[in-house]
Amino acid sequence: MDQHPPHPTAAAGETTPASAGPSPRAQPVLWLALLLLAGLGWAITALQAGDMRSMTQMPEMGMAPAPAPVFLAVWISMMVAMMFPSVAPVASLFTTMSRARRRTGAPVAPTWALLAGYLAVWTLFGVGAYLLSLAVPAVGMRAPGLRAYSPVAAGVVLIAAGLYQWSPLKNLCLRHCRSPLAIIVHGWRDGYLGALRMGIVHGAYCVGCCWGFMVILFAVGLMNLGWMILLTGLIFAEKVVPRGVLIGKAAGVVLVLLGVGALVAPLLGRLPGPHPV
Repeated sequence: MDQHPPHPTAAAGETTPASAGPSPRAQPVLWLALLLLAGLGWAITALQAGDMRSMTQMPEMGMAPAPAPVFLAVWISMMVAMMFPSVAPVASLFTTMSRARRRTGAPVAPTWALLAGYLAVWTLFGVGAYLLSLAVPAVGMRAPGLRAYSPVAAGVVLIAAGLYQWSPLKNLCLRHCRSPLAIIVHGWRDGYLGALRMGIVHGAYCVGCCWGFMVILFAVGLMNLGWMILLTGLIFAEKVVPRGVLIGKAAGVVLVLLGVGALVAPLLGRLPGPHPV
């Protein structure tokens, strides 16, 4: 299996051969396809959110643990909706390099193999979070909304997610996610299994970068579309826009403050108020 970068000169800052250049048609088509898939994920998630809201009319379902198939359907559609826009630069460059290597006769795989490995990692993360919620009833996701019905758990999650934004591991994973050229040049593997492995490796870094944002949804509700939109914007900004690192750190401060507020609010409600004369 070829483990060498497809175009070493790209890492050294030299001119990439013309054959490796992006196709004027293929790149917009790929971006459009990923955005359409993300849009489909949003539509499915919105429909599922409506189904969850209808459960409020069923008292016996109000505090029942969400069934595993329901949770997985929600989670996978959410990951497509939230993560495909930010993975588009890596998928786009992978497609470009695959086209160049195909011209040389090297074995290459379609972009969907890369995306399958990437999505598999996020699916495993969701399964782990779901199993944890069943093992620790205090933070269990309950229908409707698939959220943790514990102010303490919600506050701790928000604070942990905010602090993680400033951690060395977060910085390491974010540097990887913000460097699609390095991902392709230094991590290239040929063939279907190679593309799947590349997707898994990139997905692992992405989980390391964004797990804090995702666990927030377990506190505010997986079906909370407002928070989903906000977190999707933060994830995209962190990975793509020039000031993304600063945006992520600012978000960390806000999350810590929200977490402290979630912990303090119940205590303030228990304070004795003034008694009528």
